Amino acid sequence: MTFGLYNLIWHLLRPFIPLILRWRTSRGKEIASRLHDRFGQPQLDQKIKGAIWIHAVSVGETVAAIGLAKALATTMPKARFLITTNTVSAAAMVEREMANGMALSHAFQPLDHPHFVDQFLHHTCPALAIFMESDFWPNLISKTAANAIPVIFASSQLSSAAFHRWTKQPVMAKAVFAAPQMVLAVNDAQAVQFQRLGTPADIITVLGSLKLGTMAAADPALCQSLKTAIGKRQILLAASTHDGEDASMIEAANALGNDWLTIIAPRHPDRGSQIAAASGGAPQRSRGQFPSKDHNLYIMDSFGEMGSLFSLADLVILGGSFTPKGGHNPLEPAAFGLPIITGPHIFKNSAEFAGLRDAGVVFDMAKTDIGLDATITGQKLARLVITIASDKAARRRIASAAKAYALAANERSHIAARKIVLETMKQPVKTKK
Repeated sequence: MTFGLYNLIWHLLRPFIPLILRWRTSRGKEIASRLHDRFGQPQLDQKIKGAIWIHAVSVGETVAAIGLAKALATTMPKARFLITTNTVSAAAMVEREMANGMALSHAFQPLDHPHFVDQFLHHTCPALAIFMESDFWPNLISKTAANAIPVIFASSQLSSAAFHRWTKQPVMAKAVFAAPQMVLAVNDAQAVQFQRLGTPADIITVLGSLKLGTMAAADPALCQSLKTAIGKRQILLAASTHDGEDASMIEAANALGNDWLTIIAPRHPDRGSQIAAASGGAPQRSRGQFPSKDHNLYIMDSFGEMGSLFSLADLVILGGSFTPKGGHNPLEPAAFGLPIITGPHIFKNSAEFAGLRDAGVVFDMAKTDIGLDATITGQKLARLVITIASDKAARRRIASAAKAYALAANERSHIAARKIVLETMKQPVKTKK
């Protein structure tokens, strides 16, 4: 595909974009009062001009983006930061940091129509653009570079499928992947892929993932209420599950019985009632309910309470990996020293999972000897949970290895910040006067 054809498609779609956005708003995927962001017209203070712009997509990338902004702020205390995201949940995360006093601004990512991108760059005039992970929009990146704005790819990676798609579009690939002044790749294999797509080898540094292993804050009052309700039972946390994964978690809860309390924390809390109905009426956090000693399953359908759950859990099943979602950030439970069970679909976080698997922290259901076939069931999950939980010495080793790995991952943001600061010395970033 050429840029001409790509932009023609956007021009043909333009009359339908308001309808699409209204439909997404009705499904909770957009915020009605913020739709102007998608057209490149975010309602931001004029002081945002000259900021360091960090682009993320969803929650995982936004955690890394916030961590990187904090690391940069330690050496560039007068710099201003703009974080763009693509999802409502990621926007809420940025806004929580803003409410807590962090000097951030937020906008939703503009759609990649050339006019919308031009308007966004005119409104924001960033001094530096940092694109996190794997969200490579042709117009957004190429026009940023064309406006003499330094571009950096951080925590950069491409899935195999995305890489092969780009190889079939060499003209666009060259415009996108030759744009950055620096690429911080997650591993050697990713560095090779970037080179094959047109990134000069001398600007690529293999640094690892910038997804953070920082501990989310636990709520002492909530933790105490849950401890009182749970008693001395062990806790299995099925974190960030997606539609299509809950049935196996419910089956695992029933197989484990009342010796364990299984907590399902869906990635999208609005699915809580659906999960509760499928389980036969498990209590829900959204209804102010707590589990009794007779419950072996609890639905934690709420926002911002994962830190409390990680602090209480004995073992985590990480969702998004049993259906083709790509998995979620394993460094968060690792920071709490937790053993992690995952399914086979981890392509969005492959580097983190590989490192934690080598450290003995991650147990991949697709690579265990639990069962005689490749089908993942709740019964097999329960057997693996019991196997891991029964070896107390191994659990102590896992806790130590997990925390050490998460701590090392945390330091990468500061290393990346130092590299970015050195790069920006060539083209100084505008700061507050």
